[in-house]
Amino acid sequence: MSVKEPIRTNEPRVRTTEGNIAETMEDHALEAVPRSQRKPLLQLIMVQVGWNISVSSFLVGGVIGAGTTFGEGMAAIAIGNLVLAVVASLIGIIGFRTGLTSYLASRAVFGTSGSVLVSIVLGIVAMGFIGVLMDTWGGAVNHLIPAIPSSAFVIAFALAILTTAIFGFKGLHRFSAIAVPVQVAIGLFALVRIGNLDGGFGEVFAAQPAKAIGFPAAVSFVVATWVTGAALVSDVQRYALRARDVIISCFLSFVIGVGIFETIATVSAMKVGQSNFVVVMQGLGLLAPAAVLLFLALWNTADNNIYSASLAFTSASNLLKLRLTKPVWTVVAVVIAVGIAFLGLADQFGEFLGVVGVVVPPFAGLLIAHFWVLHRRDDARVLQNVPAVRWEAAACWIAAALIAWYGEFLLANAIEGLVAGFVLYTLVGLVSRRIRGGTRPRDSAPTHSRAADAVEA
Repeated sequence: MSVKEPIRTNEPRVRTTEGNIAETMEDHALEAVPRSQRKPLLQLIMVQVGWNISVSSFLVGGVIGAGTTFGEGMAAIAIGNLVLAVVASLIGIIGFRTGLTSYLASRAVFGTSGSVLVSIVLGIVAMGFIGVLMDTWGGAVNHLIPAIPSSAFVIAFALAILTTAIFGFKGLHRFSAIAVPVQVAIGLFALVRIGNLDGGFGEVFAAQPAKAIGFPAAVSFVVATWVTGAALVSDVQRYALRARDVIISCFLSFVIGVGIFETIATVSAMKVGQSNFVVVMQGLGLLAPAAVLLFLALWNTADNNIYSASLAFTSASNLLKLRLTKPVWTVVAVVIAVGIAFLGLADQFGEFLGVVGVVVPPFAGLLIAHFWVLHRRDDARVLQNVPAVRWEAAACWIAAALIAWYGEFLLANAIEGLVAGFVLYTLVGLVSRRIRGGTRPRDSAPTHSRAADAVEA
């Protein structure tokens, strides 16, 4: 599949005396990434893997290690991450084909006005996630250094991640190029040290859980942990040169990147009988490397979420005629995250993840249905003749979220929401097309409507 001509929204480009810096910060937030700005495979891999090496990998690995046998745990990690890699590849190829962020692409699905709400909701969700992590980080470090208040650590961390997130893809790549090799080296070194303990890995292979969680539950934990991130990979993969680059980078980041750290946490839980990875590393005399590893993982997670949120807010504000640039919204996103951190919501982290797992996956299901089933040949005209609000898409999103919240027909809420969003929107779209007598969808006609002109004004 070749890269098609960039989709143009005719948004004004920022021009300053520091043109290159301003252009880097704007990061094609309101236009398709042109072919000349696409990135090589290695950069895509580095940024995507950096995003996927997160604290959540250690948490889910600990749960699996405490509740499964070795064979079950490894199979659950492999299958769960294969599912995520497929979802991420489908979403990522949408970004590659259109060159658009997740939020610009959502205009085609939800309509110009409808996508405003979508962008605001997803942007706030991303900042809520980071705010809770900041609160957790500040509290943890405050326990080690009580003389310094946790708020000071939160602010310092926020300023640090701002230095990478504000430069968009380029900033993410520069940080990941340093952080990812360090994280992989520390993780593998810890795995070797665990294997050198008395009994070696034999005890791991023979381990039996004190309280089994079951194989289906283990798979659901793996998928639910990262299905939200898989729904937003277009923000990175829109820089891909080829469709195969999307697939390679997504499979490496989920199956290898996420899988390695979930495996390390799983093995440590089985070997040491402790699911807390930091405690395990401390017992191995590796507390300092563990602190570095977790700090880098938290930074990776935070700056990618801030980056995605800034793109969401930029898209929404553009439609609301608030001509604020992406760098401004990056700062605003960080301020929102700090404000949420100061609310002290760390204890509600599990509940917050539950809400995220219900709201975001249906969005991914609708995107896949729209671009892969209903309008798969219309990438070059994706933002033409878009209605103000596509009510059927909004209804399907809400219905899928409710099904995920109340339903019990699949492994996890996140998977149920993803499947429900895809099935509902596909059925509604096909029925609507049949009612119209098989005519081409209204947003893929070759001429512009006033709604399309409003998008491109």
